[in-house]
Amino acid sequence: MGATWVRLSTSQVLSTVACNLGTVIVTPDGESNNGNVILYNGESTSDPAIITVRSGTGRTGQLILNPPLRCDRGLYVVLGSHVDECLVQYEPLKA
Repeated sequence: MGATWVRLSTSQVLSTVACNLGTVIVTPDGESNNGNVILYNGESTSDPAIITVRSGTGRTGQLILNPPLRCDRGLYVVLGSHVDECLVQYEPLKA
């Protein structure tokens, strides 16, 4: 299985198994807005936060992890206010 790209418009669990996180792209919902996305190592906000990815005012922000970051408990993504969409590249790992 290879890496998967997912377009998010709401907060959600992307993986319930260990995975490798490769890229996160955050687009704000307006020219004068900043957007942010918080990623968690697990299936909810009760799990450890990995990182917050922020966009600039009216600009798309991106985080490229090379090598990918291993999330050993799964991957949960929370879209903050003023996020139009978020693209996430990840690869679920075999058990």
